Amino acid sequence: MLTLKKTSSDYHHGDLQSALISAGLREVEKHGLNSLGLRQLALDTGVSPAAVYKHFKDLDHLKACIAKASREILGSMMLKSLKQLPDVPKSKLDALKRLRATGSAYIDFGVQKKNLLEIAFISFDAPDLGPDSPNSYQIFLDCLIDLNKLGALSDSNLLIAPAVAWSAVHGFASLATHGIYGNKAEIEVLKDAVLSGIPRMIQIEL
Repeated sequence: MLTLKKTSSDYHHGDLQSALISAGLREVEKHGLNSLGLRQLALDTGVSPAAVYKHFKDLDHLKACIAKASREILGSMMLKSLKQLPDVPKSKLDALKRLRATGSAYIDFGVQKKNLLEIAFISFDAPDLGPDSPNSYQIFLDCLIDLNKLGALSDSNLLIAPAVAWSAVHGFASLATHGIYGNKAEIEVLKDAVLSGIPRMIQIEL
């Protein structure tokens, strides 16, 4: 049975680029960043290399799009982790639970999708792709801002808290993906310790 190669005209406007990014995400998640290539992507999606080059000027442009999509997956996981919590925290404890939930989602993203974590925060020479939607960093930052508004985090500590807290979850996630912390059960125990330590690191007062 023959499979005909698609052309860019077989896709609705904008569908081809989305299809290429989705295919690139799957490739990176399965095989890692170094497996990504424009011509291979054309083969995987059944379109001509020329059609791919209409949407991505070079490999860095494609990688930047994959990185953005990876961050948006992280943002979606963070939002999902907040669904069981109040949208607007009414207490310091509510706000802290939201921060912990997003931090936990970040670590889970890294452990479950280590190849996407690898590419997510690499800077590539590419055109401006616009803001992430959802924006994982903004979600995390908003949790810290809520703590500040409720009096649990001082103005001075709010200035440093994003870098300190983000570095803690990103660093742990990165090390966990490389097997530094043992098996899944051991990672869960240490993840809890890291998340419990963040409030002390940024001097949250409950």
